Amino acid sequence: MNQKKIIIAVISLSFLSFAWIGYVTFNPDQENPGMVRFISLNDLSSVTESERIRLGGRISAGSIQISKQNQLECDFGLQQGELTVPVNFLGTRPDLFKDDAEVIVEGHYVNEKFVADQLQTKCASRYEGDLRDDSSYNVESI
Repeated sequence: MNQKKIIIAVISLSFLSFAWIGYVTFNPDQENPGMVRFISLNDLSSVTESERIRLGGRISAGSIQISKQNQLECDFGLQQGELTVPVNFLGTRPDLFKDDAEVIVEGHYVNEKFVADQLQTKCASRYEGDLRDDSSYNVESI
């Protein structure tokens, strides 16, 4: 009798889990903080002001302007190919934030300006380690 209850409980939890995953996946218009679209600059025209999105690209050379009133606020241009969008960010900037750095910003696109509340920079290649020939690794010693 106890085995039947355990099997029924496991099946029920599995069904509820799959139903929740299906609901979250097929209802992206809901306010799901974990579900943020990553889009290109070409697709910005299809975004509503209330929609939270992510953009990626390079910081346009010479575009970084730090506010004199608030050192945490800065404006810069985010570039993807030939397209550039102005970005406003308020917060602590990563150490690798500089001209031509690859960044990912998250926030809202409002009045043809991206207002970001999260900013990430891609790590420079110096942090990726020394890539050597596979034969130089001694896997058996691990």
